[in-house]
Amino acid sequence: MVSIKHLGIVAILLVGLALSGCVGEPADNATEEEIATTVADEILAEEGVELTDSEIADLENDLEEFEALISEIEEDTELIVEEV
Repeated sequence: MVSIKHLGIVAILLVGLALSGCVGEPADNATEEEIATTVADEILAEEGVELTDSEIADLENDLEEFEALISEIEEDTELIVEEV
């Protein structure tokens, strides 16, 4: 049989385990995207590079065009690589 001493120790460990998750500073709720944006902004600030909203919009439009071209290439043709 299990002694009362062992049951008491297990009970204390379980209570301690349950309470250990409730102690300390609350976790930061920042997402990875926010963190990546912050890091990117810091790097750009160090280099003295500033991007305006219109430049970012232009880059996003160019990226969408490239993605459309790539998807058309993948659907329509097969690429064959030959050695020269």
